[in-house]
Amino acid sequence: MPLKDKLNGYLRQSRKFFGIPEMLESSPDVGILGIPYDLTSSHTPGARFGPDAIRMATDSERSHSYPLNLTDTYQEWNRALTSSLTIEDLGDLEVGVQLPESVSYHISEASSILAKTNCNLLFLGGDHFITYPIMKGLSNGGIGKIGLVYLDAHADYYDDMGGMTLSHASTVKRIISENLVPVEHFVGYDLRCSTPDQRNELGNDSCPVNLEALSQTVQRIAEGVDHIYISVDLDVLQPQIVPGVSHPESGGLSVTDLVEIIDLCFATKKVRIADVVEMNPLLDKNRITEIAARDIVKAILTGFAYHK
Repeated sequence: MPLKDKLNGYLRQSRKFFGIPEMLESSPDVGILGIPYDLTSSHTPGARFGPDAIRMATDSERSHSYPLNLTDTYQEWNRALTSSLTIEDLGDLEVGVQLPESVSYHISEASSILAKTNCNLLFLGGDHFITYPIMKGLSNGGIGKIGLVYLDAHADYYDDMGGMTLSHASTVKRIISENLVPVEHFVGYDLRCSTPDQRNELGNDSCPVNLEALSQTVQRIAEGVDHIYISVDLDVLQPQIVPGVSHPESGGLSVTDLVEIIDLCFATKKVRIADVVEMNPLLDKNRITEIAARDIVKAILTGFAYHK
């Protein structure tokens, strides 16, 4: 008999997102995959520890299993996530310290396999580079037309960073230049550290300056695609809220602002994929960033649950 069986009832259970039950016999509502990769980070490495830190922060039931009360979207929907959703935590992709060209292949292959399922998907980074190979894999997997809502302080639209064309600073450039998402199906917000040239090249429709314009653009994109992908770089938030991000910038959104944006994306009933990236727990000894990451993950899971 295995030793763990001898201690049955004494051992800590495996981590669960907000106590949501895992569906292992059939397809879950949401599949969650960690991608602990940060070799393309141009500022402060450490985002590879993000998936584990997010899991720790979300490992609770009690009141944390209920939707956030930051917006009016779910005020009359009082069901707990534990009774509204099933998940399967797939663990972390084995990425090690591979070069971007190599790890891109593995991320794409995994994403291609997941694209063939009927599950909603949540990816945990890792730096923002991972969104490019995920998108590539989803496209190869035949998932259909995808619209990308990119929430970031940066446009990530450099052709290269230090000579590397595969970088967290060139994610959007690769996605659009390879037509994984045409520019008319892309919208970025708030992109406060993007250059004028980047904003001009992307165009006004892809870089709205307020929530009303963003909502209109998201709705337009939703009408022309099969699915919407929400990509959340935590540095889109104010740095005092998320000190543990790899590339913090002054200014930014509040958590309430960000949750409102997530809600308006889910209101289209087209959201099927999301990621949360760039959390760097090495930079936040007080673990404040984990609270924000936890609530963003909860907002995404609530959207999946409400729009089942």
